[in-house]
Amino acid sequence: MKQDSNGRYFQVEYIKFIPGGNDTALVLKNDYTPQEKKAINDAILEQDKSIEQVGFVSVDQLPELQMAGGEFCGNATRSATFYFLKGKMGTTKVKVNGQDIINAGVYENGEAWCEIPLYHGKDVILEKQAGIYQVRMNGMVSVVIQEDVAKQYLKEKDKLKSFTLEFIERYNLSDNEAVGVMFLERTNGLKIHPVVWVKSINTLFYETGCGSGTTATAMVEAFLKKESQKLEIVQPSGLAITAEITMENQDIVKAVISGKVDTDNKIVKVNVLKVDKEKKAMEETIREIKKENYQDFYKMYKVFEQPPYSEKFSDEEILDEYKLLTSGGRVYGYYNQGICIGMVTYNKNLLYEHPIYYEQPEKVVYLSDVTVLKEFRGKGIGTTLMKYAIEKAKEEGYEIMYMRTLQPGQSMSYGIALKLGFKKLAETETVIRERHDKGRDTVDERIFLDINLK
Repeated sequence: MKQDSNGRYFQVEYIKFIPGGNDTALVLKNDYTPQEKKAINDAILEQDKSIEQVGFVSVDQLPELQMAGGEFCGNATRSATFYFLKGKMGTTKVKVNGQDIINAGVYENGEAWCEIPLYHGKDVILEKQAGIYQVRMNGMVSVVIQEDVAKQYLKEKDKLKSFTLEFIERYNLSDNEAVGVMFLERTNGLKIHPVVWVKSINTLFYETGCGSGTTATAMVEAFLKKESQKLEIVQPSGLAITAEITMENQDIVKAVISGKVDTDNKIVKVNVLKVDKEKKAMEETIREIKKENYQDFYKMYKVFEQPPYSEKFSDEEILDEYKLLTSGGRVYGYYNQGICIGMVTYNKNLLYEHPIYYEQPEKVVYLSDVTVLKEFRGKGIGTTLMKYAIEKAKEEGYEIMYMRTLQPGQSMSYGIALKLGFKKLAETETVIRERHDKGRDTVDERIFLDINLK
């Protein structure tokens, strides 16, 4: 890792591959932190606008490919295989998406191939709506939109990214490492128009080629025809990727993709801004979670399904809660290096169980939620979020903020609230509800607090 004299950046080496027209950068090391990988990804995409994805390869023990966003990528895996085998015919094992070990290789004709790490469960393929299928694989979920439905979207190709975000929200897919939406077109053959979103690095591309999406499309064909399939699927680049789907007893047991991989094997260097944890060179911000980033709200609200809350919400209930909060209040996310790790919300609609009468309820706001991902707790983020909510509520003219929380020792928000000046009210509420982590009813004491904002 070469650094400049001032330690502002480090230098990274990568090779550019073109599998199926899908320009891919493979960084020739894999021992970077997640924050460094995101910084490297951003630097490479900035330096070479044609590159759509970045992977990291290593051969310390087993050949391994790790994508910048942690997802599985079929085209990057084929590129890595071509790199590991130096473009020569052969086979190898490759570790992908941090967990799966798959077979891969190069055929005699020079085409690179790889197995796809299949997900095994009843929900491998689900028909979400007529002509729209959800396909789940390890490290990737695809939505395959059949041509009769897709043609209405393909009339507005410049909006395919927006349509993709709408499908992610509609089907509540934002908890996945990566989501691809495949808009199908049939002319002389089968063609896909793939748009892929990767959560942790927050990228959204209309890709020139997509191996995973090709696989998902072929899996749906096999599912509908109830037999194995071998299909050449045309990519936006005009090149084709072949997908072979093997079915046994109406179950998909194997998937392999193959195709040409081009590279000049030239090592390219890029300077990457050093990730300085002390100075927080990667900006941390609080900003409003708007509709286009609904997946961040969904992710944060799912935290309430964990202990000590152990609530249980349907996808529809979470969406309804978001609509309620944004229509009558605010939803703010705490972002670390572009990733939402905390959230605070408040609402002008008073909680209906609240036992205290306020003479001017229009001047009162309810602090609805404060939550931080478990791995980021204990760093003051919850306190920062609550302070922010108090200041924003003041700016909006509210005079009192109140909240309801669990009894002391069960909720981080209780201690933070007291530290920030909230006062415990005399009235409390005892609620009996089912706790799903214990499988039985337990009694919760709910405590009310408020703070004067004037």
